[in-house]
Amino acid sequence: MGMNVDSGGKKGGFSDINVTPLIDIVLVVLIIFMVITPQTIDELSVNLPKKTEQVKKNDVPTDQLVVAVCQNGTFALNKQVMPLSELGEQLRRRLLGAESKVVFVDAHPDAPYDKVVDLMDRVRASGAEKLGVAKLKEADSFKACSPDEAPPLPGDGSAG
Repeated sequence: MGMNVDSGGKKGGFSDINVTPLIDIVLVVLIIFMVITPQTIDELSVNLPKKTEQVKKNDVPTDQLVVAVCQNGTFALNKQVMPLSELGEQLRRRLLGAESKVVFVDAHPDAPYDKVVDLMDRVRASGAEKLGVAKLKEADSFKACSPDEAPPLPGDGSAG
């Protein structure tokens, strides 16, 4: 608090606040936060492909593993619907002797997010080294939970 040195005879303090020390402290705290903030941000490393090529439908490998979360929250492995525990066991057995431990994850656009995260955790726990995430599809074009139409059996029709 300062003193008023008026020649008018009034003596006493005045009510102006000295904000210089406050500004100094705020600037120091701001600098500290600016230095600390980049160190606290978590990062997720992602390996992006250098060049993408279109794969024809007939060129898809038959031993490829695709896991999916269906619209109602159920799980599927290569279009076979099964519980998550069984899916994890099946996946572990298939990856045990596999040369390439890559698993692709697909999910219906309306599937619960927590189910997708549970599935990805289970895939990692089953021994997958790499996880591929399928691109988002429209709801009517999502086919990872429905089995392909079976081809007609030879000799279908009359028994003879």
